[in-house]
Amino acid sequence: MKKVNLLSIIFKGKLPIDIIILAVVTVLCYITPFASYTYKRVVYTISGIEFLFGKTIMGGQLAVSPAWTMWAELVVIILLVVFALVFSRLKPRWGGLSILLLGVLFVVINLIFSNSVPGILEKAKNVKVAYGSIIFMVIGIAIIARGFYILYQAKAVTALDFMVLPGLLYVIINNYLPMVGILLAFKKIDFSVGIWKSGWIGFENFKYLFATSDAFVITRNTLLYNLTFIIVGNVLGIVVGICLSEVFSKKLQKLFQTTILLPQLISMIIVAYIVYGFLSNEAGWINNAILGKDNAVNFYATKAYWPFILVFVNSWKGLGYSSIIFMSSIIGIDKSLYEASYVDGCNRWKQIINITLPLLKPTIITLVLIQVGRIFYSDFGLFYQVPMDSGSLYGVTQTIDTYVYRGLMKTNNISMASAASAYQSIVGFVLIMIVNRIVSKVDKDSALF
Repeated sequence: MKKVNLLSIIFKGKLPIDIIILAVVTVLCYITPFASYTYKRVVYTISGIEFLFGKTIMGGQLAVSPAWTMWAELVVIILLVVFALVFSRLKPRWGGLSILLLGVLFVVINLIFSNSVPGILEKAKNVKVAYGSIIFMVIGIAIIARGFYILYQAKAVTALDFMVLPGLLYVIINNYLPMVGILLAFKKIDFSVGIWKSGWIGFENFKYLFATSDAFVITRNTLLYNLTFIIVGNVLGIVVGICLSEVFSKKLQKLFQTTILLPQLISMIIVAYIVYGFLSNEAGWINNAILGKDNAVNFYATKAYWPFILVFVNSWKGLGYSSIIFMSSIIGIDKSLYEASYVDGCNRWKQIINITLPLLKPTIITLVLIQVGRIFYSDFGLFYQVPMDSGSLYGVTQTIDTYVYRGLMKTNNISMASAASAYQSIVGFVLIMIVNRIVSKVDKDSALF
């Protein structure tokens, strides 16, 4: 049996000795302060060891229970040492990935601990996170960097992959970390004890959306408006995209693109006042210049006109964005297909029907799938700002978002608003899965996954 020389393994780089050193330093850091508080005008600190085993402070008035986060970080450190010792037996990419994931876990647990310190010491004054937690964070980042470096050496990642990190961090922070907030939907928030210690009430918050007499109206409005927006928006986007692609002058094409895209860049508040300038009873252009004062219509008190007004405003504002997406797809179509069809005697209409639209199908399906996922959401500015929050129009302008906002402003019930958001997200996810499944059955290549 061949003997293995530990020193040769270390010097050949097969044993990440720096990880073991970081682990030892981390264990030693448990003797450093991780939190501080003031009692009788004197500042006291609590070390990591005291958080591990618990401690009674403030003359016995507060018992600090053992923090599970400190034990979890200790477990992560032990696992790091284990993976470092068996690193030579693992494939480099698996060893690097293990160290990377443990580093990320270490940082996340440390963040949870830092956020929970005020809750653990809720009866103490001037509670602060001490430098021990900061040292842990630095060590965690160093472990993550080491894991990335091992993967880079193993050619599991390249320099170009690091360019993805800023966008990936943004997606994690902006899109995934807030998912923890779904817990609010199942709690009755009591600000006197905080979010995490508030009581669980199950699905009671969801009953607010369905038990009210307005539930059918707001669900109907949200669904029907979004279905109309999807159909009208995509049809107009395709038509305008095709028209823009037919403009041969580059200067005119850029002029038209900029002109059509401008409404997309305007705030919905500005759009609301533009609409008001057309529909106002006193100074509105339609009432004064077209209908005349004798035939004036009180648009902000008449429900019949608003389904058409809202669809028109939404289409006008979003037309530039959708048309440019379709135009970009059309420009990418091989021109030789049009030339061959022209030789065969096809006119422009036949080329659009037989070449352009079939090749636009993947773009259309992708956009529709994304829009279907948000079918239970609504443009808050469109349904709240544009009708000027007119109570007479609630029957045709009230959607789930505006209803929850008004309820939140009146009752200050954060749990109810969270329940509505969770309901919208879950239904949207289910709809995307269903529609994508249907698309994959009809045309597998056009499905998202």
